[in-house]
Amino acid sequence: MAAEHQRDPADDGTATSRRPWYRRPRRLVVIGGLVALAGGAGVFAVLWANRGAEEVSTQDAIERYREEEGGGAETAGFLQPATGVYTYEGSGTERLSLLGTKQEWGPTIPATVTREADGCWSFRIDFSTNHWQVKKYCPSEDLLLDLGGPLHQSFDLVAAQVGDTTDLTCDPPIQVIRVNAEPGESWDASCEGRSDGRGTEVTSTGTNTFVGIEQLEIGGEEVTSLHYRERRELSGDQTGTEDTHEWFSVTDGLLLRSTHDTRVSSPSPIGDIVYTEKGDFRLTSRTPRS
Repeated sequence: MAAEHQRDPADDGTATSRRPWYRRPRRLVVIGGLVALAGGAGVFAVLWANRGAEEVSTQDAIERYREEEGGGAETAGFLQPATGVYTYEGSGTERLSLLGTKQEWGPTIPATVTREADGCWSFRIDFSTNHWQVKKYCPSEDLLLDLGGPLHQSFDLVAAQVGDTTDLTCDPPIQVIRVNAEPGESWDASCEGRSDGRGTEVTSTGTNTFVGIEQLEIGGEEVTSLHYRERRELSGDQTGTEDTHEWFSVTDGLLLRSTHDTRVSSPSPIGDIVYTEKGDFRLTSRTPRS
């Protein structure tokens, strides 16, 4: 693991001090909040599948960016994408074993890049109105480091909306990009997550593997990408596995494509509640809007 440059990993620098449980466990799921409801699950005879999970429009993300950042834009640098709002397209499904709950991603999935004074940058992605995630990245020589960040998820049931926000801290930071890595090269990755609302804790451990350099078509142009595979085992108050593939721009480090395959289990009075997630999304244009 590479050492982080002089920045407190716990400070994500986001405008609203966002704090979820976040991706790289990566995706510690919010099923723990359902445990309190599970004891009275017989009350919920009807579940509104997909209720409340809607697409977040790119325009909505742009308006939020303008309110929080003033609408300015900064140009790209090495492992630093230009700031603004990017649009991804794709599909994904999140399912809970409790009462057959499910909700969908997108198909439009906006993501917002903001820059910090020290050169680090934040990446917020909105899978739906019920699921957003923030990642903090810092370039360090030929590395792009992931310090952790927040993730929020919620599910709408007939009588309640269940959700949570969890902090994830990766210390030492995860090397999400190694510019000089050879295909097949792997390194360790580990993060700790803590729920804001419930105080539960989870540990995510595993490896990142550089698959190789690949060409992707983004907005009608060929873009050189670095393809990585991230495998995780979750332990603690939640257990499970995550298998994620990500393709990053070789120049500015922007995420170009991502696939997710996740299964997480959380104990409850009526037995384990299982969350599964499968999805695939891709950038539509390398030009952000602001």
